Amino acid sequence: MVYASIEKEFNSLKKENKFLKQEYIKIQEELRLLKKDLYGTKSESYEDPRQLIFNEIEVESKKIEKKELKIKVSFERKKGKQKRKPFPADLLREEKVIDLEESEKICPYDGEKLKLIGSVDTEKLKTAPAKTWIEVEKRLKYICPCCEKIKETKSDSLLPGTIVTPELLAFIVYSKFFQSLPLYRIEEQYKLQGIELKRGNMARWLIQISEKLQPIWNLLEEKVLSDDYLSIDASYVQVLREKNRRAQSKSFMWGRGSPEQGIILFDYDVSGGGRVAEKLLKDYRGTVQGDAHRGYGKLNKQNVVLIGCLMHARRRFFKAWVKGQKRAGLASEGLNQIQEIYKKEEEYKKNNLSPELRKMKRDQEVKPLLENLRDWCEKNKSKVLKSTPVGNAIHYFLNEYSEISGFLNNGRYEIDNGWIERQIKRFAIGRKNWMFSVSEKGAHASALLYSLVITIKLNGKNPYEVLTEVLNKIPKAKTLEDFESITQLLLSPLQKIQFLKKEEN
Repeated sequence: MVYASIEKEFNSLKKENKFLKQEYIKIQEELRLLKKDLYGTKSESYEDPRQLIFNEIEVESKKIEKKELKIKVSFERKKGKQKRKPFPADLLREEKVIDLEESEKICPYDGEKLKLIGSVDTEKLKTAPAKTWIEVEKRLKYICPCCEKIKETKSDSLLPGTIVTPELLAFIVYSKFFQSLPLYRIEEQYKLQGIELKRGNMARWLIQISEKLQPIWNLLEEKVLSDDYLSIDASYVQVLREKNRRAQSKSFMWGRGSPEQGIILFDYDVSGGGRVAEKLLKDYRGTVQGDAHRGYGKLNKQNVVLIGCLMHARRRFFKAWVKGQKRAGLASEGLNQIQEIYKKEEEYKKNNLSPELRKMKRDQEVKPLLENLRDWCEKNKSKVLKSTPVGNAIHYFLNEYSEISGFLNNGRYEIDNGWIERQIKRFAIGRKNWMFSVSEKGAHASALLYSLVITIKLNGKNPYEVLTEVLNKIPKAKTLEDFESITQLLLSPLQKIQFLKKEEN
């Protein structure tokens, strides 16, 4: 009886010990990933561990050969300097003449005066803090000699009754939403010039100007929703003062965009769920690329075709590889196969293939690789627990295979959702600098202004210059044609031609 009791307790402790060991391993894996996120490189760079095992001699010997070659060459000849890219021709140039002393202009041998034969010109870069100047607005007044009735001109100011000019607002928008500077730093920049520009005033101006720019945003939205292929994603944001919500609550900044037209739209909402996706894509007909967000299930399946993101599958295999101390195994095998697919895609982009040719090449080369990866996942899914990192990666790929492989249906489609993730990243960088928006109005204003600034950048234009021109024209815009003309300032002519061709078809 005593023996049975001891055996029962032993088995219980053994079971508990096994569980604790598993928990320890899990915690160690999470700690490794956390350390990488905090201190390591952000890129998901991967090196096949099998190459280090089987090709160690070849790899190391090549390193030595390269090292010896470098040493040998360095004694034989000096490597020439790389040519610097010329400065823009339209930059202001000023001359700084470096001359000889008068006593040095006499030849020491025959006493003759040296003749000037030319100069050695080297262009060097100079810069200074932002230039600030004052515009004195003079509104002329007239009087009638007979009745002495006074008539005066009206201000064409963007925000009457303020010190605001298009140039000032463009600089604030450019600094905050492109250079990711919080308003208090912009305030400090002006303080150094002896100018008081309070952040509260700047915040109010940004909200007011976003309301005036709303028609531009609406026209961009029409262009995006008229396309039959767009991307969608969301990132969190914190808003401090929202009705019936705690300050610590997370809200979301949604991104919708057309990779082909070069337009990105941001929308603020308290929710990151399917209700918002349904609202943002209401009445939309076409293909939508996103991650495995369950909320996209609410979209109308008759109108919308969902395609997935191979990068999200790769990310899970990468995390499993990091958690497994980057050793050879199932995680690295999965990564190797995904890497082969991406190599093909990079090759197609490098060769600038047309959508038709890319579709044909994908059918020949990428489709078999993707199907092999699916078969490999099916074969190995029973070998690992679903709860383990590599098990999670395998099951995610199989569950999402139908959407992940959707890019094969059309050469226009991207292999992943990386395009819109890169656009949202600029918002995420800014979010790190100020962490939150103070009000819901401020969050909506930020969404609109981010949309315009990043769209301008996507079209290869200077955000400050374009915004200045837009803000100069907005007060005079009255008709739909006026606003359409201003909207086109954000887009490149090439994008416009492509868009018009789609409309004709």
